[in-house]
Amino acid sequence: MRAAMVGVAVVGVLGMTAAPGGAAPSDSAAPSVPAGTVIEPAIDCHPSDVRPNPVIVLPGADGGTADTAAQWDPMVSALRGQGACTLLFQGGIVDGKRWAGDMSSAARQLAQFVAKVKAVTGAAKVDIVAHSAGTFVANYFVKVLGGAADVPNMVLLTPEARGCDGAGFLAQYGLKNLPITPVQLITALPFLVPVLSTLMPSMANALQLTPASDVYKAVMNGPLTQPGVRYSVMATKNDAIATPPGVCSFITEPGVTNVFYEDLFPGSPAVDHSTVRSSPDTTNWVIEQLYS
Repeated sequence: MRAAMVGVAVVGVLGMTAAPGGAAPSDSAAPSVPAGTVIEPAIDCHPSDVRPNPVIVLPGADGGTADTAAQWDPMVSALRGQGACTLLFQGGIVDGKRWAGDMSSAARQLAQFVAKVKAVTGAAKVDIVAHSAGTFVANYFVKVLGGAADVPNMVLLTPEARGCDGAGFLAQYGLKNLPITPVQLITALPFLVPVLSTLMPSMANALQLTPASDVYKAVMNGPLTQPGVRYSVMATKNDAIATPPGVCSFITEPGVTNVFYEDLFPGSPAVDHSTVRSSPDTTNWVIEQLYS
């Protein structure tokens, strides 16, 4: 979804008229989305008997790669302080933006990195801590690419899951109280996905995270959770991106821990979709989910 949802609502009429005679174009009309590049950390740590699983941290798409270290230092430092072999991975990088390439390709990049981490460290499994768009990549890897066998724990911060409406993105641009949300529009007129991808190639990646996309369906259709994987989800009531808050992020399937930051830490400083990752309360909660 992301900011490109603005384009979905604003140019929806244009998309409908772009197909000759009103016919819905085939998926082949949409341009392919580049895979993007990766930034891999040096695998310079080793698991211990107490912390046998390396922790792979997947940031969201907010900011650029130049911002990653500052954004994620609190989380990475906290995990390393617990003795965890912690590795921050970034994929699907296009023009300095994380997860801006094809999402299924980014998931394959993650799969390759997981295999490398296991080979170098000798670990049998890895844990994953992911934020926002990084959670979609993690879920694609675990569910579609068979990564569940390698991942006993998934901790997801403000993920974009099944119930997102895209309205939060529009509100940031002053577009509020519209008669239809972007996701409603895409769901009602699924042929807009290839049309808009063709008309505006820069939107193609974001459109993969809408319900009309085959990439989205591969992850979200049917059960999302996988046997043998423990899922923990944190959302924030102040989320202006993954909207509606909670509805967009929570995975309402058996065995999943779904919590609002504000319910757990009512007296703590406010956080939003992005800053939840940096809160000391969040880092402590992540550690609790991994090691309790």
